[in-house]
Amino acid sequence: MGLEWIMTVWPWMGLGAAIALLFLLFGTKWLQVNKGRSRWRDPSWFAWLCSVAYMIHNVEEYGFDATGSVLAFPHMMEGMMGSMPEWTFFLSVNIGLVWVLGPLAAFFSRKYPKLAFAMVGIEAVNCLTHIPGAIALGSISGGFVTAAAVFLPLTVWAFVGLCGKGEGRFSYRTLLCFIGVGLFYHIGLFANMPFFVNGIYDGNVMGLEMVFVAAITFGLWMWLARRTSESARFVSGGDVAEKVEPLREA
Repeated sequence: MGLEWIMTVWPWMGLGAAIALLFLLFGTKWLQVNKGRSRWRDPSWFAWLCSVAYMIHNVEEYGFDATGSVLAFPHMMEGMMGSMPEWTFFLSVNIGLVWVLGPLAAFFSRKYPKLAFAMVGIEAVNCLTHIPGAIALGSISGGFVTAAAVFLPLTVWAFVGLCGKGEGRFSYRTLLCFIGVGLFYHIGLFANMPFFVNGIYDGNVMGLEMVFVAAITFGLWMWLARRTSESARFVSGGDVAEKVEPLREA
């Protein structure tokens, strides 16, 4: 059982997890903190939804995409870099982010509601790579459909549905800070490419570097989430459980 076999299987394992979580998200209130308000305005529920969104996106990138291509994103990277990085690079990037960091952020969002924006910050920047790239290349392969149909609406909703004035909403600055962390993650991803292209290191080292980038990303998420306790905490049974004195505005 080699890594190539794992590459063909893990996106579908993620899809299975996504289907189970979608049932919990839309069929129950288990993943809501505040069960008395719309799920769409519940930060923890939204955090889980954004985590699920990336699992579905991985199916398009590594399962099959709208053109019927298998492992479309790795082959796209191969075209950009001249050769295919080792599978450990792709597994390190996606399993670490999608199976570990995303669910962890959703889990901790019950205590730190601003983590609702952790994965959507990644997804907002991901839109800026897939959508213009697809237009420039004239191709919808490798993740364009879910970026446009899933990530983009989630990003828009984060701005219009969870931010702004009013009780239980976050500041736009908070969301922009998390998008900034998403930009950092993608810079770490693409900064690898010149080193691989010039033969300085291989895909295994690229994967190791992304493990460090992912760890720093999670640390930044937690720092932002704890830097100010947002003006409201969301709990079951009411709109606002307690007011928390902010340490500093984020």
